[in-house]
Amino acid sequence: MAGDKAHSSFPIRSERAEDAFAASIVAGLKDAASRCPRDARLDRLVRELREVSDAIARQWATETAAAQHTTDLKTIRHPQIGDIRLDRDVLIVPGADLRMVTCTAAAGSSDAGKPDLLRLTAGRTATALS
Repeated sequence: MAGDKAHSSFPIRSERAEDAFAASIVAGLKDAASRCPRDARLDRLVRELREVSDAIARQWATETAAAQHTTDLKTIRHPQIGDIRLDRDVLIVPGADLRMVTCTAAAGSSDAGKPDLLRLTAGRTATALS
């Protein structure tokens, strides 16, 4: 997220909008906080995220509705592989606080083989791949 004090190893961009990821995280956190209002660990997590992420702090200050994030199209910029576009889906188990995140490349797309390429090249540098 732009303006963050902490950064990911590989930049990830949502296809929706610049702050879409932060908005979805905040909506999910607000949903969790509404279900668990006395959870001290959750409260501490929210405080810490607001301290390290300008985007999270901005979104938390808005009237973002509590919601469960379920789907998005993400682009990951990998230094050796390049941009990888993935469909990200969050599968939610009704009645339980359990979620499974899946990331898949569209079949037949130029990104379809990139996850396999990542598995094959894991731990190798750009020089070793040349």
